[in-house]
Amino acid sequence: MAILLSLKDTDLKPWIEALHNELGSMDLCLYPEVRDRSDVDYAIVWKHPHGDLNNYPNLKAILSCGAGVDHIVDDPEYPKSVPIVRLHDEKLIQDMCLYVLHWVLHFHSDYYQYARSQTQKQWDPRSFKLPEKCHIGVMGLGTIGKEIAETLLGFDFRVSGWGATKKPEMELLPYYYAAEQMDEFLHTIDILINVLPLTTETANLLDEKALRRLPKGAFIINIGRGGIVNQADLIKLLDEDHIRAAALDVFDTEPLPENDPLWSHHKVYITPHIAGQNNPKSAVLAIADNIRRIDNGETPFPLYNPVKGY
Repeated sequence: MAILLSLKDTDLKPWIEALHNELGSMDLCLYPEVRDRSDVDYAIVWKHPHGDLNNYPNLKAILSCGAGVDHIVDDPEYPKSVPIVRLHDEKLIQDMCLYVLHWVLHFHSDYYQYARSQTQKQWDPRSFKLPEKCHIGVMGLGTIGKEIAETLLGFDFRVSGWGATKKPEMELLPYYYAAEQMDEFLHTIDILINVLPLTTETANLLDEKALRRLPKGAFIINIGRGGIVNQADLIKLLDEDHIRAAALDVFDTEPLPENDPLWSHHKVYITPHIAGQNNPKSAVLAIADNIRRIDNGETPFPLYNPVKGY
């Protein structure tokens, strides 16, 4: 068995060590140093060069080193007959929950206001707000979205969810779905969290029309994909004070160009796509488990569904 490892802008040493510890003495090919492409059974990738994956004739699976797979399927030449396996890593999910919790508290508890008061040397204490008075909306109730919702419910925040499709009835929180229920979902949300994958249905979903459905003074947290929130429309609504502030971890173009107006907007908080960072040890456990499943004739999890787009 040979495994291709190709992780752009990543220190490969801890990944190599973790893979050897978990899978033993398998043949590990570090891209682009591949002696015989016909020997490669599995490709573990992050932002692999477009056009190359189609050159491995015996590839059994493409394993993403992230929960998203757009870095794979955006390649028009990727082998459509080869299954793509997303990364389900509990440590990564926990990291994303902590990221969201940080910004929810930052906005709900007025910490962003205190930071501005400090620059003006103003002592300006504000009244305490009960979490149950804050209505948080989570868009995207997949594995990560559910964990985020449950985390926030554990701190007594009021939480609702929205998804592109109908799901079985949820006991923990109100759930809305599809375009016809967007208005009902958005119109009472104080803090909107986007965890949706980027698909043809979700692209540009949060445009000016949708963002105006939020109450005046709402906050945005985006950890899904940049193409879902229309950046120009967001800036317009920030300038009008309809949206009070936004914490953005993902963008239309990454890295975010130096001349992008989001960098200098005083109501925007930018992080460089770090909401869910991979831990090689925990990520490799999930990847190795899926390789064993495939070798045993079992179905890997979670498997990318090209019809749904995630």
